Amino acid sequence: MTESTPAATPGANGQFEHLDPRARWGFRLRALIGFELLGVFALMLLVPLAVKLELPGVLFRWLIPLVLLLMPLPAWFYAGARWRRMRYALGPLGLRIQRGVWWRSDTLVPRSRVQHIDLHRGPLDRRLGLAGLRVYTAGSELGKLTLNGLPHERATALRDALIRVDDDVL
Repeated sequence: MTESTPAATPGANGQFEHLDPRARWGFRLRALIGFELLGVFALMLLVPLAVKLELPGVLFRWLIPLVLLLMPLPAWFYAGARWRRMRYALGPLGLRIQRGVWWRSDTLVPRSRVQHIDLHRGPLDRRLGLAGLRVYTAGSELGKLTLNGLPHERATALRDALIRVDDDVL
């Protein structure tokens, strides 16, 4: 894996860059919360079934600890795979993002479609020194593209490079 480039080089050469390694922890924490909620939801469906089948001993001795203790495992691996498979490049045409664990997507946001760009930093992002970039576009079905897990300086450099307009155009 390559490290992210410093903020001084906006990556206009079009080469793909990976997210900051610190973003892996944010991905893992979010996945852990999501998978645990999924496990709790599954238990909410299984508890009435176990009570109806008169299996409360099996339920409380094996099923609940099994679900709550094993859910972090797939969350850990899924978040790592998600982090590894997400990369971005800023080229002359615009911002290109490739991502996806099971369903892969390759998105190109042309500079001509960019309406505005937001930087966002939640509490975990601030703690890790990271930021996310939200690119709002014109004339598209979705209208917003988010790229999380960038160093704050890199996100600022990407934002500035993406909205830069040449004097020839004006």
